[in-house]
Amino acid sequence: MENKKIIRPDSNTVKTVIKRSSQIDALLGEIIGSKDMQLQAAQDAAQRLYDDRIRRALEKMDVEHINKAKQGIRISLLRKAGVLNIWQASQLSFRRICDIDGLGEQSAYKIQDIVEQITQNTKNTIRIRIEAENPGEVDDALIRALAVLIHSRPILEKCEVIYKENHTQLQQELTLVKKALSAVGWLFRSRATKKRIAEALESLSERLCGELGSNALFDSWTNIKETPVKTWWEDYRRNASIYYAELENLGLNWKNQDAAPGGLPAELAAKIEALKLDLRYLKATLRSYQTFGVKYIVHQKKTLLGDEMGLGKTIQAIAAMAAQAALGKSHFIVVCPASVLINWCREIQKFSALSVTKVHGNDEEALLYWRENGGVLVTTYESISRFRLPEKFKISMVIADEAHYVKNPDTRRTKALLRLLEKTDNTLFLSGTPLENRVDEMCFLVSCLQPDIAKELEAVKYLSTKEQFRQQLAPVYLRRTRDDVLSELPDLIEKEQWCVLCEQEQKAYKDAIMSENFMSIRQVSWQVEDLKNSSKALRLLELCSQAREQKRKVIVFSFFRATLRKVAELLGDCCMEPITGSTSPQRRQEIVDEFTKAEEGAVLVSQVQAGGTGLNIQSASVIIFCEPQIKPSIENQAISRAYRMGQVQDVLVYRLLADDTIDERIMELLKNKQIQFDSFADESVVGTESLKPSQAAWIGKMVEEEKKRLLEIQKA
Repeated sequence: MENKKIIRPDSNTVKTVIKRSSQIDALLGEIIGSKDMQLQAAQDAAQRLYDDRIRRALEKMDVEHINKAKQGIRISLLRKAGVLNIWQASQLSFRRICDIDGLGEQSAYKIQDIVEQITQNTKNTIRIRIEAENPGEVDDALIRALAVLIHSRPILEKCEVIYKENHTQLQQELTLVKKALSAVGWLFRSRATKKRIAEALESLSERLCGELGSNALFDSWTNIKETPVKTWWEDYRRNASIYYAELENLGLNWKNQDAAPGGLPAELAAKIEALKLDLRYLKATLRSYQTFGVKYIVHQKKTLLGDEMGLGKTIQAIAAMAAQAALGKSHFIVVCPASVLINWCREIQKFSALSVTKVHGNDEEALLYWRENGGVLVTTYESISRFRLPEKFKISMVIADEAHYVKNPDTRRTKALLRLLEKTDNTLFLSGTPLENRVDEMCFLVSCLQPDIAKELEAVKYLSTKEQFRQQLAPVYLRRTRDDVLSELPDLIEKEQWCVLCEQEQKAYKDAIMSENFMSIRQVSWQVEDLKNSSKALRLLELCSQAREQKRKVIVFSFFRATLRKVAELLGDCCMEPITGSTSPQRRQEIVDEFTKAEEGAVLVSQVQAGGTGLNIQSASVIIFCEPQIKPSIENQAISRAYRMGQVQDVLVYRLLADDTIDERIMELLKNKQIQFDSFADESVVGTESLKPSQAAWIGKMVEEEKKRLLEIQKA
């Protein structure tokens, strides 16, 4: 057997393997090598847009601005020479100014100095915005460059791994296999060499049959390069915060914006900024102010993060846990209201590599699992009073969401939380509610974190000015507002609000599923007689209350009139007259005008199709969907009523969703684009949907699968 002749491989097979292996290796190298080019393209596009915005701003300034410095410049001479605005003046050379009749060298020096000052002031104060409504070529170029940078990153990372695992050996194997191309050369090869050539060919063939030879990555790469800019604009509108985070990370420093506003002393801010973070376990890109917030949390150890609603307190908390995990910490606890329990679990899973254990009620088994395995335990204020942890057990970090829930030291929940805090060196309180004017509440919360600072506050709390109070709070309290940190086009921030059904809701939902009435099924949680038993209604009340605290106005959308009636009754006087399909266009606009003039905290309720087109509602910056909509474009149209030109606040979009119901399936379909949705007939007047056969088919299948799932659970 040892002397068996080694037959020369088929020439065509060898050529095919060599060609395919070489092409893939070269393509991988090309993709990896494009990383710097993509970054440079994005930086160049950003710089062009910045220059364009500066130019346009200066073009709008009449040349008369030069005389505001009262230097006695004869502006009429500039106008006569065709210089009508500051931009044109900024393009004049010293010699060109001197050549204008009536202007000498002294005037030229003055003009250049004044124009330079105006230009610099403009650069320091201008709000650079990407124009999504009527984008120009520079906007298109920047959106495309940023989109390619964002969406190609996971492909690049995967290609780097594959290249690293294969390149060196692949090149060695190619060198050997090429020796099989010559029939004459093969005759004079030693047996050992022939054997190595055959093994190399077999190895290359196996590589091509595996991940290396898959076209999926390369197809994705090609698709990204060929995607039309219109598609990237749609992606931008859905994920504006991701694009702006990427823009900030380009390092161009468009605006000399303090990443750490909130009254921090410069010395403390510098120490925090110098902190290095290891965010290997985070699956998100942070804005610069969010990165500073995470550094603040980690550096100060026991803090209260009071960022305004919509600035990402949750993602900063998750990033802080990820940073601690990178340092070897293993056991984290998030304590939150029951209404956001599922939300926290999903956000941690989505944005980090940390494992999640949910404990609701007296779930000792789950608590024991977390103690043994670590990760993030997410629980409620009511549940922690039942916790039994070993005396010497250490918690890596405790996060208390909506920390104003524990403002009263005598309540059971507060005492239970304080017992937990004894077991950790790292505590984070979260609250978007402004606390500066609630001095006693603030002092108590600070005492839970840093008692020494609380004692100092108690001594001067009624004597200090607001600024002095904030300065004393700086080591423990960080609060940024939208105006502090968002100076570009307002963000569109979309959040899924997952609600856990109570027993009555579950019964109503099961009845709807068994009836196979899709319209009834979609109204999950809103069908209970008493809305005190509706988890969605309770969450909606909380969101509206938060919006009122933040001086925001709210639009509540639902497809169903019955749901809107219940919402209007629930909200009472702060709610405007509902807009439905039967509301005349004139009355619709009157309601919107009344809403615009109303005080902060006002709520407009509307059928999603009736209010989703033709209305401008920029005065609202919070949008709540009572149920997932079937067609993405219906939601987009509704959102665009508030998220449009003239909007000065970032727009928060909340979708009320019921956990472990058909809501999950609908959201999954929408996200994965597994179904191409046709247009529904607009029958909002009667509040029903007209379904085409293809639509009815997938809806029927979804309902049938959900019915089968519930029956299996019932049997078990």
